[in-house]
Amino acid sequence: MKVQARAKINLALDVVERMDNGYHSLDMIMAPISICDEIEIEVGICDEVTCEGMKLPENNTVSKMVQVLKELYHLSSNYKISIKKHIPAQAGLGGGSADAAAVCKAILQMEGIEETEENLYEITKQVGADVPFCIHDKWARVKGIGEKIIPIESDWQFNIIVVKPDFGISTANAFSKWKESRPFHPDVDLVESSIREKNMDLLYQTMANALEPIAFEIEPELNQVKMDMEDAGLVRILMSGSGSSMLGFSVDEDVIQSAYERLKEKYSFVQIVHVGG
Repeated sequence: MKVQARAKINLALDVVERMDNGYHSLDMIMAPISICDEIEIEVGICDEVTCEGMKLPENNTVSKMVQVLKELYHLSSNYKISIKKHIPAQAGLGGGSADAAAVCKAILQMEGIEETEENLYEITKQVGADVPFCIHDKWARVKGIGEKIIPIESDWQFNIIVVKPDFGISTANAFSKWKESRPFHPDVDLVESSIREKNMDLLYQTMANALEPIAFEIEPELNQVKMDMEDAGLVRILMSGSGSSMLGFSVDEDVIQSAYERLKEKYSFVQIVHVGG
């Protein structure tokens, strides 16, 4: 079976508080984008996960997902899984989570197991905070540690530019420095309203990421990335997740195309991507 795993972006990210268990309670607006990993999965002699062009850690999200499903549903099959990566790592785009979600859906389909989406949120949160959203794979407001998915009924679609510099940002490092910083709290309600109303002006005014100042302290080069994107004509720049990917916005498709041509001369990962759908 061949499946695709779609990346995600955050158009709002608020760190509400650090909980007693060490996790952080979040409030986010998330959307799928058109950057996809390609995954091939089949029954094998033993469980095996390989990734073209990237060495995966032994305890990767896909391997974790397989073990969770085998234990929960008492599956006797083994799975040979091959991943062709297009979503960059340490980018704030949820690549590992998207892969785990896609594999979860594929294995359940192969085994003839039907499960509600809400139950899948509870199952997959064991693997990673972004996996439940990647199961949903549509506009949503996401709360808790990522397991509370509140669908946003919207068919809004638009293009943006994603620039991923050559360095990444560790999610754990970004969150560990959050409390040391001067936290600010985006108005996530207004960002949600902008999605429902398809109001790009309101989105530009309200979208924000509470981890962005921290990421810029960890990797000051992000300031240059942002300036380069502004110089290319993009009217609003926002970091996704814990970084290091930067999102560039314009309602003018010609501006997006010309910015893409300019930025790809300097950065190795620059793509025009489709948001929503």
